[in-house]
Amino acid sequence: MRYIVGTGGWEHENFDKSLYPYHNLDSLEKLRYYSTFFDTVEVRSTFWDDSLDANDARGWLTAVSSNNRFLFNVKLHSSFTHKKGIQSRISRSVRSILHELQRNDRLGALLLQFPYSFTNTSVNRFHLVKLGEVFSGFPIHVEFRHNSWHQPTLMNFLTDNLLQPVSADYPRIKQLMPFVTGIIGDTAYLRLHGRNEKGWLLNDIDARYDYLYNTREVRELARRLEALSKICKRAIVICNNTTNGKAIATAFQLRAALYKEKHLSIPKASLQTFPHLKEIGFAIETENSLFPPESYRQAMQRRNPQVLFRATT
Repeated sequence: MRYIVGTGGWEHENFDKSLYPYHNLDSLEKLRYYSTFFDTVEVRSTFWDDSLDANDARGWLTAVSSNNRFLFNVKLHSSFTHKKGIQSRISRSVRSILHELQRNDRLGALLLQFPYSFTNTSVNRFHLVKLGEVFSGFPIHVEFRHNSWHQPTLMNFLTDNLLQPVSADYPRIKQLMPFVTGIIGDTAYLRLHGRNEKGWLLNDIDARYDYLYNTREVRELARRLEALSKICKRAIVICNNTTNGKAIATAFQLRAALYKEKHLSIPKASLQTFPHLKEIGFAIETENSLFPPESYRQAMQRRNPQVLFRATT
């Protein structure tokens, strides 16, 4: 059983304090540093930006080239999931990204994350069927949030349309999907959003994902994942409790619990932000070898911001 643990996105500003050694890194520099500690990530920018294409994917691949285990999980653009449209131009761009990652053995999944308002109706089921056709040939995982999808027939419906489920951990709030680890195929996909009930009820995005799993909860999650070893070969686990960088702490804690490790290499910034991580790891000074001196970096950025990443590769 292979457990692949990462976070929902790598470019968060609040990760500057909890993960990155400098505060003015560009997106690719951040990804390069991130990939020295984690083996997967969700690409959030594809959810908001419909101009991204295979050229952007090639930049991501270069950034993670030193980690041959690294996988990308691409979050489908909101026009497909939240506006329920299908635009040919955006479809082609998304497929070009997926193809570039897939042919380099770097694609974990295409994530279709639907909002709470996407209920189990015939119209929405038809939309899912169409999306399965548009992105056929790629591993498609679907996250439902409304409890109306929690039906005995769901797994058959997904299987018939070459779709796979996402198991998501939310607060125990009425009409949210329960945390059921359904599996189709050899890969489980879990998203850990935290259990901040007040944040979800207020519908405050920052508050919603502001949750730090405690030690007991991490052990609970690890046991749930270990039980999956009997029915699948790998589990992609995305810590999406990203507010104030808490996903970083959860990801390290979960890795330690799954692999029974107490000597993880952890960035100094993470240990300073979350002192309890000292129980499972030690600070490692990787930034000195990954990045040139700060004075050089600042000078290069003033001269040409686009040169900065190339100068560090």
